[in-house]
Amino acid sequence: MLKYLHQQGVMVFADDIRQKILKLAEERGSDRSFAPWEVAREVDQKNWRMIVDQVVLVASVLIREGKIKAINKTKRTLRFRKTR
Repeated sequence: MLKYLHQQGVMVFADDIRQKILKLAEERGSDRSFAPWEVAREVDQKNWRMIVDQVVLVASVLIREGKIKAINKTKRTLRFRKTR
């Protein structure tokens, strides 16, 4: 998939985001979660704030595929973890 997401002049490929999410999920396992901003920083350190919404969009696809699950530890921040 070579689709890209464009936000305020920042172009990021959805596959890059997908791979970073899966990489973090694998590294942390099913016991440790991670936030969308952590993925965004891995993808683009300079413009990470602009792509957080795209990370959530790609993560929603992975959630539907059963690859990760969404959790909400603090009731304010969306977090993800690998499915067991």
